[in-house]
Amino acid sequence: MLTKAELSEIYRKFDDNKIEQIATSESKGLREEAVPILESEIARRNLNKNLLEWISFERNFYEGTELSMLKNIVKDSKCSECGRKNCNVKGFNINYHSLFGCTFHADLIICESCGEKLRKSAYVKTATLGWISYSGIFAVPFYFIDELFSAFKRNKRSEEIIETFIYENTGLLRKNGIETVK
Repeated sequence: MLTKAELSEIYRKFDDNKIEQIATSESKGLREEAVPILESEIARRNLNKNLLEWISFERNFYEGTELSMLKNIVKDSKCSECGRKNCNVKGFNINYHSLFGCTFHADLIICESCGEKLRKSAYVKTATLGWISYSGIFAVPFYFIDELFSAFKRNKRSEEIIETFIYENTGLLRKNGIETVK
């Protein structure tokens, strides 16, 4: 692991674009000791002061009661698929195998009705089109076995998808307010 002095030297060698990119896209995942170094580089170079505010938003993670409250707000939001409100929004993991070994994988936050429709559609696509590949003979049976075992973990996976959404959008939620979720 690099020391603070080594980190400072590395950041000092980065050009302004790299520093801005780290601040806007990577600050959430930085080690604690790297954050003040990044902030001092932004100040030293006289870069956009909004970058400092963004870093603060991105690193102010939701925890405890605040996280629970935000998860409930997400669950009470409108479905991004059908647009209905108050319709039991959850996190869904949708994936399928299609023509010539192509696969689709997405984590979606949608209502239970839309999620079940998409899951059934994925089953049909995999059962019909998933066989049309050199790996279909193995991929399709394993897909359905995995779906069977995943059924027992769907509630936990739903919570993980919602928490990941909140984590990945922490800066935007802090900056624009949680009202934007509704």
